[in-house]
Amino acid sequence: MYNTTPTKKTGRIISWVCGFLFVAFSAFYLYFMQADLLATVQHVMSAGNTVYSPLWGMVVLVAVLLLLQGLWHKVLSFPLRFYALGYFPSCLALGLVTSAVPGGNGSVEWVANWWGISACIVLYVVLVWIVKHFPDMKGGHSYVFSYLWPNFFLLFLLFIMTGSIADTNDVRHYRLQVERLIAENQERKALDVGRNSLHADRGLTAMRAFVLSRTGAIGERLFEYPQYYGSGGLMPELSDTIYVHGWTDSLYVHLGGKPGKGLSGPVEFLEVLSRLPSATPAANDYLLCALLLDKRLDDFAATLPRFYSLDGNLPLHYKEALILYNRLRTSPTLTYKDASVEANMDDFVRYEAQYSDSVERANQCRRMYGHTYWWYYYYQPLP
Repeated sequence: MYNTTPTKKTGRIISWVCGFLFVAFSAFYLYFMQADLLATVQHVMSAGNTVYSPLWGMVVLVAVLLLLQGLWHKVLSFPLRFYALGYFPSCLALGLVTSAVPGGNGSVEWVANWWGISACIVLYVVLVWIVKHFPDMKGGHSYVFSYLWPNFFLLFLLFIMTGSIADTNDVRHYRLQVERLIAENQERKALDVGRNSLHADRGLTAMRAFVLSRTGAIGERLFEYPQYYGSGGLMPELSDTIYVHGWTDSLYVHLGGKPGKGLSGPVEFLEVLSRLPSATPAANDYLLCALLLDKRLDDFAATLPRFYSLDGNLPLHYKEALILYNRLRTSPTLTYKDASVEANMDDFVRYEAQYSDSVERANQCRRMYGHTYWWYYYYQPLP
């Protein structure tokens, strides 16, 4: 199929194809990749008075962006071979909207690279000036695809520009997604978010501990995830106001109490809570895990019998901690034996001995034993 000059039919094809690609990209980007971020930003900007709908938010934003493209194209009337240049303002706006992130004290910040955006605008102005002086070729035979492929290439570049402007902090996106999944009671999916990443912040760490506790696995799987905050990683900051779904209220109901002022930290709060009638079994596990996270093995050994009998039903991390405690103390106050766990620790010790360099030893042991309490105790520094 070819034409001697661009016809109205060719123009419609290019317009529809470019429009379809832009709508498909924008809809996928807004609904699947940025919905949690937009929901949080709207929550912060409205002081929690409005709720963001991923579907309707996507529909409204895409409609506005298409309207912006139509108006811009009418102003400049791009040649068909460069029709996609009319989507530059829309892609720029899409990137800027999704570069807004919640900041401190209920504020919103933009994380876009303004120097990079300025460079893109300058390049765009130069490119528009050039193409306006080189309109579509007249005469000769031109396939419709000869008009389409430059537009495909331009759209590809514009989509990359959008992604480079937007917020790409993986930990922030993990945290927002996990919070939503907690509200939807999708614990398994929540635990899979960012599972293979070594990056985490305090909010994400606290959310994961909460999900593990709700599934009864905090004593079994807590150290499968990065723990950089000691016992502080079990509890959210009381001053945090960025949460959309109110997961912290569910956490305090789950534990049977909420920390108040005057407490020195999570361990003190959980110790006090564990002695109150309102405390739940989850609060007991939180206290034991807090002691492990702070590497307080003596306190852990003294506290464990209050909540558990020393039998084979102990959670895995508690077994690992007791075996380690018995090996480190010449006169332990609590004696515990488990042949399987002891054999695993022997393997851990032998594996350690293979590496003389401390950095290599820590990295290699993380690869094989990073999910154990032993690796955390020996190689994860306390905050």
